[in-house]
Amino acid sequence: MKKKVLVVDDVDAHRACIKSFLLLKSFDVADAKDGVEALNKSQTQTFDAVFTDIEMPNMNGLELLTRLRRNDKYKRVPIIVVSSVNNPAEIDRAFKLGATAYIVKPYTVKKIADVLQQLNFN
Repeated sequence: MKKKVLVVDDVDAHRACIKSFLLLKSFDVADAKDGVEALNKSQTQTFDAVFTDIEMPNMNGLELLTRLRRNDKYKRVPIIVVSSVNNPAEIDRAFKLGATAYIVKPYTVKKIADVLQQLNFN
């Protein structure tokens, strides 16, 4: 059975890039344009991993991360933050809130592949 991944980013091109890579790797992929849409999808579907941006309208990625971690269904699911925020304090905050990995934009698909490999998520 294919693993199902949710990709959350308000920028269509960023969402499409990660989504395309994951589809090539044979994952089942859903996407959302902000944290509110992602949270709604997470309540009606079950995802094996989540990629989320931080800076988004309506609900940012750190709020999404916090809310997902409060749900028993998502306590152990890998949540990978993909953000242009390259501030050590913000990165540390993301990990304290439960991020599994943090990728700084701009990134390469190799970086995403490396993170998936480190998480044994293939």
